[in-house]
Amino acid sequence: MIMRLTILLTAFWAALVYPLHGEISAETEAGSMPQRSSVLVLYPDEGEDQALGELHAVNIANLAGRHAEAALAGISQYQPNDRDAHDALIVVNSTYGQTVPAALLDDAMSGEGTTVWIQPDPASLQASAPGLAAQIGWLAEAATTKIFPEVVYRGEHFTRSPDSTDLVAGIRVTDPDRVEVLAEMQAADGERMPWALRSGALTWVSESPMPYASEDDRYMVFADILSRTLEPDAPDVRQALMRIEDIGPDADPAQIRTLLAAIEALNVPFAATVYDTFVDPNGHFSDGRERRFSLNERPYLASALRDMARAGGTLIMHGQTHQHGDIPNPNFGVSGGDYEFFRAGLDAGGRFDLLGPLEDDDGAMWDERLDLAFSNWDEAGLPQPWLFTSPHYAASQSAYRSIGERFPARLERVLYFGGEASGVVDGLDPLYGEQFFPYPVRDIRGDVILPETLGNWAPQGSVHGRSMEAMLETARRNLVLRDSYASFFFHWYLDPARLTELTTSLQAMGYEFVSPQLAAAVIPARLPLAGASETTRASRAYWSEVDSLRFWLRDQIELIILALVLLAHLLVFSIGPKRRRAVAH
Repeated sequence: MIMRLTILLTAFWAALVYPLHGEISAETEAGSMPQRSSVLVLYPDEGEDQALGELHAVNIANLAGRHAEAALAGISQYQPNDRDAHDALIVVNSTYGQTVPAALLDDAMSGEGTTVWIQPDPASLQASAPGLAAQIGWLAEAATTKIFPEVVYRGEHFTRSPDSTDLVAGIRVTDPDRVEVLAEMQAADGERMPWALRSGALTWVSESPMPYASEDDRYMVFADILSRTLEPDAPDVRQALMRIEDIGPDADPAQIRTLLAAIEALNVPFAATVYDTFVDPNGHFSDGRERRFSLNERPYLASALRDMARAGGTLIMHGQTHQHGDIPNPNFGVSGGDYEFFRAGLDAGGRFDLLGPLEDDDGAMWDERLDLAFSNWDEAGLPQPWLFTSPHYAASQSAYRSIGERFPARLERVLYFGGEASGVVDGLDPLYGEQFFPYPVRDIRGDVILPETLGNWAPQGSVHGRSMEAMLETARRNLVLRDSYASFFFHWYLDPARLTELTTSLQAMGYEFVSPQLAAAVIPARLPLAGASETTRASRAYWSEVDSLRFWLRDQIELIILALVLLAHLLVFSIGPKRRRAVAH
């Protein structure tokens, strides 16, 4: 009888829960993909600002990770026919003083195989190769100091920072039948000049898209051109990702449930970032007394998080404490406001200023910290996470390695470091920069990164967010991109009505909200023909746990315990007066 009842309960629970994320079977098939193409990315290894040029090449190789596996090498190392082992060649000659081997120029301009060439001074290249201009159908002219603050692409205007004060190469198309102008720079007076062109198998971009990249920048144009070049026949994508941010043990369970009710009314998949331990080491908010508590000590909040998972929410690990030690990093050392995996300060405007790896940065420490987080999630009765988001989008190289060993994917913006291509990294004072992705990629480290493209909504006056109007304008403009992702995050303590407004506005534009696992499924397994990708396998394990009878029983047992406690209190209160009356008599 007990066994039959257990089977019936399990079947009933599965029938209730599985429709919330029935896309898993489709994701499994999507994860079983053939081997991806290969691209050779060449970076500057000579001349002025070589290290910065190498970092930009790493960023561009990451973008190529949407469709291809990237190999990196220095430009001067190129040997004849090196490109033959790859499906495409990308040359990032974005600095000055780089020697270009004749073999590279011959192979790239041969017309055989896809080539993307990024260089701000095409005149020097054409001067070294007589007849090249006639071959490709456009001519490099004198550079200009004129400011071109926009790049026009497919009818939309993307920004180009006024701080991009380098000389702009003049380009004149001499054979319109041979050349397709993909994007143009535009000055304030309306003058336009080619920014990206295609001639046969050669795609030319007149500057590195990485400096001053932002949500509305010509960086998005380059990413789209690169994606279309590497995989011309890929389908259009119009997807949105919702992420609820910064849920820690100090979060209000009632507010979480109110927010969850608003999301359930929208009937869309979503994700939520969670850190498991709250720390106020110096008592900044508790009159000088240290405070520390975990999710396991907040059963009502843990129950609300389990309800989020049951409602189709993907819970993402967001560090362990969302702060580090007892130091201001950069605020007060309190969870939620500080960095955990990188050192930071504040600039004069109150904005975060990254300072480098922490003094105690060490892989063994990060391993221990993350393993403790997994243990705390288990004690709180939460499903084991398969996604990670670094607090404030920053971590050191050793921290990223520890994270990558435990998580098949992350949803975030990422720091990359100078020397990651050449293997020469200054551990004490590294060159680094943040990169955000317009679409899912597998980066040069082998990590799957899901995009965050819109930022976050914040009340007017905050320096740590964007206005609703700005976010929606970015999403509207990005509709001209083939891979158009409207991915954002929203803090749990803000007005749910604004989340509803943002969500319905994106849906009205044609964006479809999807789960992180569906977004990740476009990136196949590391090994060709390896079956389901690691992200698909990990997400299936997550949902299997959420769907399990054990997961359901956790809340039922807690309710029974609560009922027993309340019953005990009622008995004490009811018996107490009787005893007092008996003593009085």
